[in-house]
Amino acid sequence: MTTTADSRSRGRSLRRDALGLGTSTAIGISSSAPAYSLAVAVGLLVVYVGAAAPLVLAVSAIPVVLVALCFRELNRAEPDCGTTFPWTQKAFGLGVGRMVGWTTVMACVLVMSNLAQVASVYTYLLFGLDGAADSRAAQAGLGAVFIIGMAVLAYRGIRVAAWTQATLLTVEVVALLWFAVSAFREAGTFSIPLSTATGDKAWATGVLVAVFLYWGWDSSFSVNEETRDPRRTPAIAALIANGFLVLLYAVVAWSAIAYAGVDTMAGIADDDFFSVLSNDLLGTAGGKLLVGAVLVSALASTQTTILPTARTMLSMARRDAFPGRFARISTRFHTPSVSTAVFAVASLVIYVTLVLISDAVLADAVGAVSVLVSLYYLVTAIAVPVYFGGAIKGRVLQRLVVPVLAAASFVAVLVLAVSDVGTGPLVVVGVTMVVGALIMFSMKPPAEGEGRA
Repeated sequence: MTTTADSRSRGRSLRRDALGLGTSTAIGISSSAPAYSLAVAVGLLVVYVGAAAPLVLAVSAIPVVLVALCFRELNRAEPDCGTTFPWTQKAFGLGVGRMVGWTTVMACVLVMSNLAQVASVYTYLLFGLDGAADSRAAQAGLGAVFIIGMAVLAYRGIRVAAWTQATLLTVEVVALLWFAVSAFREAGTFSIPLSTATGDKAWATGVLVAVFLYWGWDSSFSVNEETRDPRRTPAIAALIANGFLVLLYAVVAWSAIAYAGVDTMAGIADDDFFSVLSNDLLGTAGGKLLVGAVLVSALASTQTTILPTARTMLSMARRDAFPGRFARISTRFHTPSVSTAVFAVASLVIYVTLVLISDAVLADAVGAVSVLVSLYYLVTAIAVPVYFGGAIKGRVLQRLVVPVLAAASFVAVLVLAVSDVGTGPLVVVGVTMVVGALIMFSMKPPAEGEGRA
């Protein structure tokens, strides 16, 4: 039964008009964690497509932008902070909507493990504590501290979070551009050495890895209820974020391959190439700066992963797909209180468990998250023509053509790539979906009249 306190807290709203186009864009870019994503994924991408990695990064942006246009169309009709969940619920019913909502939540829980581990390892490396960087217990302890700290900042208010993101993003972009310029200068050429190994030509799997690098722009939509002009601004911010990321990713990957060569990049796929290349390229001080940039990137994305996921859980609670207490909003900070706390605790437990028992947290999580994200992008694209039904006429391009192209792209990528990603990521996806389904179906919707205040 919903208590009076629950009813009051559910009646409160998130802080309106708190974000403009600039801060919304910064959140979208930061959520993708450019330095972190490049560090953990580019080497893997080179293994699959070799010297074509920069081209694949550019081409992979096409289906992602198509999905962003699908988000824009749905957001114009219904700017809800739960984004994919309410849209797919309206299109396909509560069961599908809840499963899609859970898919986004579980993808975010998994990526939190990557982010926290990278942040902890790079902190130790930054201060020369190599022994601690190799210690699972030390990684678990410091990563847990980072998750808690970023959750507190996310809870303290959307404006605090947005300005934190803008500051951290500036640091990492400057460091990445310094790396790219230095790499091209040291290489003495802009050309990529095509005579070396060119990967195993698993282009579909390469695109799947690239999806992981771009994922995060949809955070601009997740803060739509706190954004000025919520039906328009989030879409512009997301498209700007995608355009910025395409250029940044392609240039940095291009510079790294031009400097180090395909063989070297493929050989460090299980590590991150910044930590291997930075000292020789930039010197000790420059290497420290780049390590700091990856650390900053991981911390920033930890916070921006908490922001949209807590709001997805809030939205699910408002629509009776989650227990009502998850819809509580802080009186002082106007942020989701229970959802933020629960997601932080769940991330903490999963992170510590994975770090202590898994030998391949980064690789398995990257593959698993890529599959989960592609799945919910696919369902969102399919939802557009169903959502609008008879209202497609007059907007056929936006409500039929673009969604069909986006859906077809992700179906092709998933079908072609599943056999190449390995058993580890697929096991993680399977376990994640089963656990999510069990939890989801254990949360029965409230009886008539109980759920909403």
